[in-house]
Amino acid sequence: IKSAMSKINMLAAGETVSAEDADVGIRRLNALLGEFESDNLFNYATTRTIVTLSASTTSLTIGPAMQISMVRPVEILRGSFSRLNSIDYPLEPVSEQEYNLISQKDGFGAVAPMICFYDGGIPTGNVYFWPDVGTAVSLHLLTPQTVGTAVDTTTVFTFPPGYQVMVEYNLAIEIAPDFNVQPSQLVMRRAANTKTKLK
Repeated sequence: IKSAMSKINMLAAGETVSAEDADVGIRRLNALLGEFESDNLFNYATTRTIVTLSASTTSLTIGPAMQISMVRPVEILRGSFSRLNSIDYPLEPVSEQEYNLISQKDGFGAVAPMICFYDGGIPTGNVYFWPDVGTAVSLHLLTPQTVGTAVDTTTVFTFPPGYQVMVEYNLAIEIAPDFNVQPSQLVMRRAANTKTKLK
């Protein structure tokens, strides 16, 4: 926040961020991190969540304290799979339109599901599987690693190289309207370039 404020000339060297400005910065930072997650800018790491899909089950809820208990993901990634008797079967994420093209959704009793559709519901999402399975399988779902949120100015984030610069410059642009300031062209170009480079 201090670095972002200095980039729009709202904080000089040696000055400290006021509590009011820090509060604004935290709100804008959390919004920015959420935007980056939805743009898949934090796909530098994945999370594998393992859960059992019972026989004849065609959907599971996903989110905190749900059937698939985890932070609600932005998406389910390719590379997810199901496992039965030490054999892995690919699980292909598809769009809602592709899933809706399947006319018969159950009654197959297959060895393993081949596709899944995640509806991205808030606060609880649903994951639909096809075809339904004749026996329980172990699902291994890959999702982008979530960044989390800043609780206060002491919250620590650990990013790979290049991410801190991207966050600082883009946060400068995010907070500029709160101070009735127009970011310089240099700051705006740098912010855009860092996003492009990481994509």
